[in-house]
Amino acid sequence: MKFLTLFALFLVLSCSTLSNGAAVGKPTGQPGCQTEQELAEVFYRHFYLKNAYWICSTLGVPATLGQCAPGYGYLDEAKACVPFSQWYWSPTELPPSQPAVTAA
Repeated sequence: MKFLTLFALFLVLSCSTLSNGAAVGKPTGQPGCQTEQELAEVFYRHFYLKNAYWICSTLGVPATLGQCAPGYGYLDEAKACVPFSQWYWSPTELPPSQPAVTAA
């Protein structure tokens, strides 16, 4: 009986943690595209997906997600997708602006 009670408590706590959005607020490198500098640079790397990058194309509109072809990763120094054999890790930097957070 104690096991069932503890299991139910664990389940409730787990679900509440997930529903609160544990990953919300964790930066992904997405620029808000609120400056001319961001529009001039255009491409920004995704902080967690090595085969993805952000495309900043319109002032005031948050960047959209771009994907490299299978077997390729986005290399920030080249500002292009390169074969994984040429890809290497580099430190991340926040873009000049981030998208505005809207309340749910």
